[in-house]
Amino acid sequence: MAEYSLGHSAAEQERLQQQAGYLRSITESIWRTAGIAPGLRVLDVGCGVGDTTFLAADMVGPGGFVMGVDRSADAVDAARRRAETDGRSNVRFAQGEFGAPLPDMGLFDAVVGRYVLIHQPDIAAALRSLGALIRPGGLAAFHEVELDLRLVSAPSSDLVQRVYFWVREAFRLGGTQLQAVSQMPRYFYEAGFGWPETQIHTLVVGAGSFAPGYLAGTLRALAPLLEKAGVVTLEELGLDTLEARLRESCANGAPSLGAVNGGAWARRT
Repeated sequence: MAEYSLGHSAAEQERLQQQAGYLRSITESIWRTAGIAPGLRVLDVGCGVGDTTFLAADMVGPGGFVMGVDRSADAVDAARRRAETDGRSNVRFAQGEFGAPLPDMGLFDAVVGRYVLIHQPDIAAALRSLGALIRPGGLAAFHEVELDLRLVSAPSSDLVQRVYFWVREAFRLGGTQLQAVSQMPRYFYEAGFGWPETQIHTLVVGAGSFAPGYLAGTLRALAPLLEKAGVVTLEELGLDTLEARLRESCANGAPSLGAVNGGAWARRT
């Protein structure tokens, strides 16, 4: 698995929970269309602090069960605390690597994840490793983001273009897959799942939305990586004023901030 560029700090855990709120409806649409339904036993890989696990648990209901797995012990501990606080009885969490065997857990009806395949050095191989965890006829369903995104608009904004370049470059330096959405059908096919079904969601937001703050927070987490690689200095990033500058740029007619999210799913034969 590629190094998680954003780290596992308390600030990153908070950012992930904010991100979950922005993305919940997209993830739910993808998983519901794919076939996540009441009563299923689901494995959530790369569960982070538990938001995707809790979403899947809401979808499978009290008659179902969701197992969340993440490589970060801190993230798993946070997920367990949140589950206990919320009184969730149909979830469980464990520390582990993507696709690793889960002793005594049996096979799952479905394996799901969000923004996790982008961190795998070989996405097809990562998907293939899940086959041993899914029952025959079971489902693999993932929500990912396209990071190799070029925005062209008139009027243009040098600031928006620089921000997207910095984010993309930081993830590239960290080994993240930049074309996970556009290449997802190929990855599923090469993994032996056949040609998947897909959904595309464009998330376009403007000056008054969550996006300027979200992007500024993301760059704050990525700044050490960018500075170490000599891509940009902290002074050039101007993190303390970046959110305000992005909002002003969008309000003045510059391109709205956007992202392309996509889902892909298929069943194990």
